[in-house]
Order: sequence, then C-alpha cells, then structure tokens
Amino acid sequence: MNINLDKIDFSRADPGKMRDHLLNFSNYCQDAWDLASDFALPSYFIKYRKIVFLGMGASGIVGEFLKDLLSSSSAIVECVHDYDLPAWVDKETLVIALCHSGNTEEVLYAFVSAYEKNAKLMAITTGGKLESLCSKYRAPIIKYQIICEPKLAFSYLLIIPYVILVKIGLLDHNKDEFEKNLLNVSALIKKISTDIHIAVNPAKDLASKIFSLPIHIISSGNLRAAGIRFSDSINENAKNLCSYYFLPEINHTLVAGLENPQEVIVKSIFIFFESKFSRPEIKRRINITAAVMNNNKVQYIRIDFSQASDKLSEILQSVIFSDYVGMYLGFLNQVDPTSAKIVESIKDELSK
Repeated sequence: MNINLDKIDFSRADPGKMRDHLLNFSNYCQDAWDLASDFALPSYFIKYRKIVFLGMGASGIVGEFLKDLLSSSSAIVECVHDYDLPAWVDKETLVIALCHSGNTEEVLYAFVSAYEKNAKLMAITTGGKLESLCSKYRAPIIKYQIICEPKLAFSYLLIIPYVILVKIGLLDHNKDEFEKNLLNVSALIKKISTDIHIAVNPAKDLASKIFSLPIHIISSGNLRAAGIRFSDSINENAKNLCSYYFLPEINHTLVAGLENPQEVIVKSIFIFFESKFSRPEIKRRINITAAVMNNNKVQYIRIDFSQASDKLSEILQSVIFSDYVGMYLGFLNQVDPTSAKIVESIKDELSK
C-alpha cells in the first residue's frame, strides 16, 4: 500500500501528536535555556574538570552530544549507559544524571554509586525516584515540565546541561548566539514540517527514498552523536532497522564488507551526516569513501547543514531533521511514531 505523505490522516497515524512536539522544538529549547539561566549554580562546580553523564536511551544520548561539544575543552568526559561507573570517579568528579522519567534503573544505580564515591552530583529530570535521591543527597536538580516520550524532551535534556557547562566555563556561548541558533532551527522546521509538500520537503523526500531499505548512518566529528540519534530515531520512531558507523573508523573496517552478500548490499542505503566543522582529513575521507561506494554500486546520500552558524546550531538542526525523517518513515511503515511497545515490555519484565 502506497502512503502519500502529503495526505496523512494524523488522528490515525500520529495519535501521540509527535508532529506538534517537533513543531515546538525551538520553543522547548528557549524554555530550557531560560530554566538553566535562572538556576543558581553552586560556586564550587566551577572547579570540576572531570565530568560523567549518566543516561539511557533517548535521555542518555544527550551525554554523547555534550561529550562531542566538550572535545576541545580541558575536561575529562565520559558517558555511562550502564549500571557501573568508571573506577576513576571520585570527589573531584561532577556526575550529571540525564533522565526524563527519573525512574530509569541503570541511572539510579549509577547515581547512588557516584554518591558513595563522594562525587558531586546533579540531575536534570521531570522528577521520579531521581528527584527523591537528590533531596536525600542534597544534590542540585533542575526539573522541567513536559508530558511526552523521552525522545521528544531532547531540547530540555541537551540545552539545560549545555548552559550549566557554559556557567562552569567549559563551553562558550551567549544569549545572542543562542537566539541565532533558534532562528536557524525554526527556518529549517518551516521547510520540513508536515504541511510542506514532498516536492520541496527534504525530510519527506529522504523518508520516501529510504523506505523499505536497510539503512546505515555514517557520521563523524561534531555530528558523531547526531548519527547515533538519527539511527535511534529510525529504529524507535519508524520501527525500522537501522545501524550507525563513524568516520574515520569505517575506513579501516566496514568498507571491506561492501562486497558481500550482494543481495543485501544492493538493497542497502548509507546516509552520510557531514559536519561543516570536520577537519579537512575527515572531509577528504568522506569523498574517498563515497567514491568507493560508487565503484561498488552502493546507494548513498550525503546530508549537511551548511546554514549552521556554530556547532550547537548544527547539532540542533541535525536532530530536528532526523526526527522528522524518522516520523515520516514511521507513517510510511504505518506505525505510531511515538509508541515504544517493545521497549516498554522489557521495562515491565524487569520491574517484576
């Protein structure tokens, strides 16, 4: 059955109203900026140069974005998507829990462990058990209010800790720059929202091109984590199997596998997420890798965000774009993009 993305019955296809949350992406970012800006950060946070982000799934991926943004800073940064902390976590470490629900098992275990190691703690959440732990440990907490799936709270989970890192002195950003970021994001949303025809809507166009194909995302540099988020969006929103890879690593591994099995490779499509802030060597590797794919008759698409004014702008644009693509692909697959039944069933089993 062919689905026309320009004639979607949203009451049936999108009962969770993902489209409305995506349309409000910029507003959520602004609200998050204001929340964090008004937060009185403990003065002793400024001295910390070892940072650990705790989080799982759509909340946890935010830590990877922050790690990428901190790559040129003096900080030692680690992201924990598990129960256990690195052995080096101690009283000189700032541990920030990123958890939409506040009830994710792995995050709670790691948060307690961080307290036992005398680390300094902070949480960004809507509440739950994590809020109770913050009260018990007298740890700073920034709560935001939004009723949605964790994946749709990305704006809050990214921007709030981003502003905290600016206050600590590990990142450099100001209100004027941020307002410019949001203007760029809003301009992109106007081009890819649901009321824009597929002929001039790059997100709808991409979803239609990758529909029914095995999908592989390749990213690097500032968009390393964006590649993971894009893959997650396709897996979770479209219920469509997707994998991700990183440059330059794939030039030493994956490219060797582009020969077999041919019946799978000819049906696969690779999507390059290209950062304008990548070093010249990476840009050259993308060109060479694309040429290799041409020679092996492998389908690929190259995507960049040339209008991005800085690294944060590029990340925000990449995320909203990939979320729209995931939603549209979900419509084509005739699934509810906001649902996560299998994920929830696993959580239910673990809670027994």
